[in-house]
Amino acid sequence: LPLARVKALVKADPDVTLASQEAVFVLARATELFVETIAKDAYVYAQQGKRKTLQRKDLDNAIEAIDEFAFLE
Repeated sequence: LPLARVKALVKADPDVTLASQEAVFVLARATELFVETIAKDAYVYAQQGKRKTLQRKDLDNAIEAIDEFAFLE
């Protein structure tokens, strides 16, 4: 993810007054890992439907089935 975009999102939060470059980098990397994980889990459901393209229902199925995504419900 572009670090400038992540930094702009961090600055948009009124509770954040200062964020180091390292913190912005860690947030960007954590977001990339999260997106990768949920995409891989959703792809399993796309394969079950004999598709190669992820759809919203695949993400919904992954969120419902996997406990670590319960906070997204």
